[in-house]
Amino acid sequence: MNSSTIQNPTSGNGFKLDLHWQILIAMLVGIVVGLSFSSCSEQEGVFYNFFSGLGACGLIKGSKIGVHNFAWMGELFLRLLKMIVIPLIFCSLINGISHMKVDQLGKVGLVTFVFFKVSMLIAAIIGLFWVNTINPGVGFDVSSISKVDVDHLTSHTDENLLLSIIPTNIFYSLSQDNQLIQVIFFALFFGIALVTMGSKAAQVAKAFEQIFQVMLKITHWIMFLAPFGVFGLIVKTVGTTGLTPFISVGKYMLVVILGLATMLFVVTPLLVYFLGKMNPLKFFGAIQDAMLTAFGTSSSAATLPVTLECVTENLKVPQSIASFVVTVGSTMSMNGAALYEAVVTLFLAQAYASIIPGIDLSLKGQIFIVAMVLLSTLGTPGIPHGGLVTTTIVLKAVGLPIDAIGLIIGVDRVLDMCRTMMNVTGDCVASVVINRFVHGEEIEVDSIEDNLEAINGKEEKSKETQESIIH
Repeated sequence: MNSSTIQNPTSGNGFKLDLHWQILIAMLVGIVVGLSFSSCSEQEGVFYNFFSGLGACGLIKGSKIGVHNFAWMGELFLRLLKMIVIPLIFCSLINGISHMKVDQLGKVGLVTFVFFKVSMLIAAIIGLFWVNTINPGVGFDVSSISKVDVDHLTSHTDENLLLSIIPTNIFYSLSQDNQLIQVIFFALFFGIALVTMGSKAAQVAKAFEQIFQVMLKITHWIMFLAPFGVFGLIVKTVGTTGLTPFISVGKYMLVVILGLATMLFVVTPLLVYFLGKMNPLKFFGAIQDAMLTAFGTSSSAATLPVTLECVTENLKVPQSIASFVVTVGSTMSMNGAALYEAVVTLFLAQAYASIIPGIDLSLKGQIFIVAMVLLSTLGTPGIPHGGLVTTTIVLKAVGLPIDAIGLIIGVDRVLDMCRTMMNVTGDCVASVVINRFVHGEEIEVDSIEDNLEAINGKEEKSKETQESIIH
């Protein structure tokens, strides 16, 4: 999305603030407001004295203002984004594929899948490197933090992972928040069918292209509320958790943040420069709206509309490539989630090693962790705390109790914001790199208008033939 695409509506030549600045300001204000709620409720510490001195605590208690007075703004924004995600992804993917040729589909799909998995492998290895360097779980008291009920995070089905990707009822999948990968699977088949039919399905492809443009228009309207939504989400997060959980698992958080920072500021620029042949500063400037929206919403799926516009308008990646890579990447390209799951699993393994016999912390055991991470992230839901859901799969595989997640769930929201930003950044990197390797050969994009003209031309010739026969 162009930095100046969405601005405050002002009259004349009034001052206009770009969307990414609006979101950033909303985050900072949200942190301050949320911290005032948590500090005043705890009634202790430096922050309590600070806000009490400003009279904030007295105002909060006297007016009975609470986190819920602001949380609805974030919930409203997320609901609007979730409303548009499924139809946008469905139409975007079909539209992107329908603009390709049959012989291009296999190459694009293969290069995309390989790049996704290689980048996720790098992320997981970086995560394990920092865990082995700092050893945050060694000596960690697993009873120091009260556990919470995490039963809702676990998967209660033993259905084969590959079979579960295939929808048995596409209309049911379209109505469910947790079946995004099933929708993508059907959209891939539908788009491929349109390509193989050629001009016969040109009018159908044109209809999906027009519907896709309508979805983008609705997205523009929704993004006007982004600063308010992000403000509400931040207030709820900081105001509910406070600072206590962060102190208890500080070393663990440090490892996750160091890993994500290494991936974001070291690996990403290298991939963009050497494989994408693009200036990294230009790259980050072009996707700043998507990064900040991902950070504020903690949902790569909800951020997808913004990511698509950043990739197509700012990075100038063709719609056919962007629609395919970004949409599929919203569930299959999870660099942040891969790094996070590797860190969480090894951290908890270190913490429980003295309690649970048989936990393998050797190189062989860590290779197995990486393999399970790459498998479990195949269909990670692009929703808040989506990484926690797939982490339960890895924990089960290595013999760790699912309840162990309760030790770190209190700080997961902040880390989720960071890893979601990394996930979305990875999708943008993939678009640039894959576009260079595939579109660098100057892909000849099928023109739907040309197909329609061909159909109309055939109809006119048919009419002329009929008239000549009659005469």
